[in-house]
Amino acid sequence: MRPTRRQAAALAALTTTSACAQTSQAQTAQGQTSSLPCPSQPGDIVGLVLEGTAAPAGTVAVFGQAFRPGDLPREAWPAARLADGRPLPVQADVKTRHPDGSARYAVMALACPALSQGARLGVMLTRTGQPTGRLDPAPLLARHSAELWLDDRRLDLAALLRTALTDRSARLWQSGPLALQARLTQPLPLFGVTSLRLVADLALRADGSLWAEIWLRNDGAMRAGGGAVAYPLRVALDGRDLLQVQIRRQHQYTGWGRLLGTAVPPPLVRPDAGYLADLGAVPRFDPATGVQPALLSAMASAVLSRDWQAPLDSRHVAQDMGSTGGRADIGPVTQAQAIWLMTGDVRAAAFACGQAEAAGAIPWHFWDGAWMDTRRWPRLWTDGRGGPPPGGLLQPISADTGWNLDSAHQPDLATVPYLLTGRRAFLDEMQAQASWCVLGQWTGARGTPDRPGTAEGVNVVRDNQVRGAAWSLRQLDNAAWLAPDDDPTAPWLRATAAANWAWLRAQIPRWGEAQGEAQGWIPGAYGAPGLLPPWQQDYFAFTTAAAKLRGSQDAALVLSWMSNFLAGRFLAERSGFVPNDGAAYLLAINADAQVSAPLRSWRDIGQAMRARGLSNGAGWSKTGGDYAQLALASLAMLIDATDSREARAAWHWLRNAGAPFTSQADYRRDPQFNIVPRTEVRSTCR
Repeated sequence: MRPTRRQAAALAALTTTSACAQTSQAQTAQGQTSSLPCPSQPGDIVGLVLEGTAAPAGTVAVFGQAFRPGDLPREAWPAARLADGRPLPVQADVKTRHPDGSARYAVMALACPALSQGARLGVMLTRTGQPTGRLDPAPLLARHSAELWLDDRRLDLAALLRTALTDRSARLWQSGPLALQARLTQPLPLFGVTSLRLVADLALRADGSLWAEIWLRNDGAMRAGGGAVAYPLRVALDGRDLLQVQIRRQHQYTGWGRLLGTAVPPPLVRPDAGYLADLGAVPRFDPATGVQPALLSAMASAVLSRDWQAPLDSRHVAQDMGSTGGRADIGPVTQAQAIWLMTGDVRAAAFACGQAEAAGAIPWHFWDGAWMDTRRWPRLWTDGRGGPPPGGLLQPISADTGWNLDSAHQPDLATVPYLLTGRRAFLDEMQAQASWCVLGQWTGARGTPDRPGTAEGVNVVRDNQVRGAAWSLRQLDNAAWLAPDDDPTAPWLRATAAANWAWLRAQIPRWGEAQGEAQGWIPGAYGAPGLLPPWQQDYFAFTTAAAKLRGSQDAALVLSWMSNFLAGRFLAERSGFVPNDGAAYLLAINADAQVSAPLRSWRDIGQAMRARGLSNGAGWSKTGGDYAQLALASLAMLIDATDSREARAAWHWLRNAGAPFTSQADYRRDPQFNIVPRTEVRSTCR
């Protein structure tokens, strides 16, 4: 069921944007179509849909937008118009650019028309705009107050914002006619603990509103005095208490935050998810499938619950990351993010953004003036076995945080929320996790800079579980691709991701020679000698296909090599390999556990499958869970990235083979892997 008006307002207050590529032609209460507008005029880039929150005309919505190469050249300025041609004021703060200089990602601001609750209206972004000025902060600052109390300490946030906005050397997150946003940071030593700091993103908007995203980050590392801390916190905007909590224990290497505002939440922005999939920003989900209403109702109930509001709550993220099974937080994106991209529903958006906030509670945040990296800490291992600095942390991660970190089962909680909202705190989460993916890897596997060779010191693939390598590279590549060009962490992230892809490319001749006819699978630590889980190869394919679509030539070559295995496992029946076994839980990749050399032909692998009792035969007894879904999803991404005829043939065979959990009803119950090739999407304007 749909949320009530009061519930919808509460959900909308938890996120500043919602996104989808939905093209239903349902009419809104105002008689306006909710369809996604399609480019139709010179200069058109991409459409989006506004969903009303009963905010007045001129309310400024802030959201994130990724662009394809060339769509918004460096010398071009964005504009926006309604279907009837009426212009809407728009602002774009470009954060990162493609190699050709065109915008890759920008934080956008849009002055919206008045829309009643739930009413929808299409908007077209174009590149036919003109340069505009900058919002004058003085009259707005005169109308607002913002204060924070921590224990008995008072901070005048409005005064700090005034100073930041008048400092010509300050780097503003937003600076234009519709929005100004600055970051305020301040160490907050408390009761002898020196690791706590305030990170506040304050924004003034042309509609007269003040917005404050307040984070308390206890993430200071490698200095004396770090540790857990307790404190009372109160935040007031315009004299009204909007946040008042008592933190009983905040562990080191964690953070928590809330987004607060003085106005009605702006209309929700629902971008074109198909456009984002074209450039590898997100997987391509099928919006025509739909999702079970119970999923959305459950997310709405969770977001409105008392537990959800508690700082440092896990918000349904698995705290024991070593746990396996059909977890809603493991995949190229989380289940909530997939639903958000498919439907644009405010309930999924609020749930996904809430989980991005909850990522702050995970103890993988290491700050020493920047997110720690191997440039300053080449031998650091954040595991407790790292020993004293520089081999380990000065204060080890506490054993009673409630979290068990595991790179092989880590969720990506922040990339999609940052991509769609532009909230800077979510970028922090992306970068902190990417840093941990390297520093949390044992130096015996990732290497050290004094060892010769590509990726030494930052290798997250070698000797790792393939799923761990897949998810670590996912985090590195996402953070590298979206890191602002002027961010001091960006060069390390990009070099680290590139080094890992270059290392993988360099291994192809050796791996290919060893694997023979069936080559194309990434070696790794499996825990089952002589056996290979093909679904972990699917995980790795998700990350590799996205990197290829984003322009990595090394990833393109790795994916091309992998395609022989990814598609061939369903097309090798004449060679003696049962196609149903392509989605089996395990493949017999060696003759037995004592033989280290891999089998080199599909026929030999097929015979070993039958001999070891692993084969599906003509059925699916060895394909439980979501393994067929994962294979379909990786083939779909392979098709989009390479246009491989073999991958397309394999996808169509498996799609019609009756494998477990691949019906439309199954995807409605759990749409997390409802990823399809571009040509199979039935609901798109292209």
